[in-house]
Amino acid sequence: MERQPDWKSNINPIPIIFLTSYFLLVTLLPSIAQQSSLPEISRPSLRIGSRGSVVSELQAALKLLGYYDGSVNGIYSESSAIAVSRFQQAAGLEVNGIVNSATWQRLFPSTPPKVATPTSSSNTSTNRPTGRTTANSQSIAALPILKQGMEGNAVRRLQQRLSALGFFKGQVDGIFGQQTLNAVIAAQSSFGLDADGIVGSATWKKLFAQ
Repeated sequence: MERQPDWKSNINPIPIIFLTSYFLLVTLLPSIAQQSSLPEISRPSLRIGSRGSVVSELQAALKLLGYYDGSVNGIYSESSAIAVSRFQQAAGLEVNGIVNSATWQRLFPSTPPKVATPTSSSNTSTNRPTGRTTANSQSIAALPILKQGMEGNAVRRLQQRLSALGFFKGQVDGIFGQQTLNAVIAAQSSFGLDADGIVGSATWKKLFAQ
């Protein structure tokens, strides 16, 4: 009697292994790529020769912090690079005069640093001016630069102080909107500062010196 061939013995295992490996690769590749992707940087790197509104934003921030004394013209020249290097050295960053993501993060932190809140009654949300608020220079220096569109506890503290001095009539919600911007500009004009709506060290000092 002739023996029937076993159909299992005629199957070549190589194509099966190849198809299995291909299936696993196609299935796992998207998740691997997603895990290894880097977060997108919201602001571009700047160096000598860069131009535009982002450079103006940088110059304005450095000017408010006291590192830049040139004109805010949107041109990243040698004077801007020197100011950036001074800021990087003070912030403990690599000093190279190039504005990268680490430098942007120190200039405009996404999470404002925690600072001690003054216990004075003038820090409440009243609409009439009150007496002088005690705030030491160390706590003021720790406050970040604020501008329209930012949110957080530092914005809430700003709104509370503006409200106490009679400049802010809105809700203390920690959101730097148009009403907060108008209050900041009014306060800066009253203090004899450059009314640009950006809250830097000079504006913070004036707010807590009243």
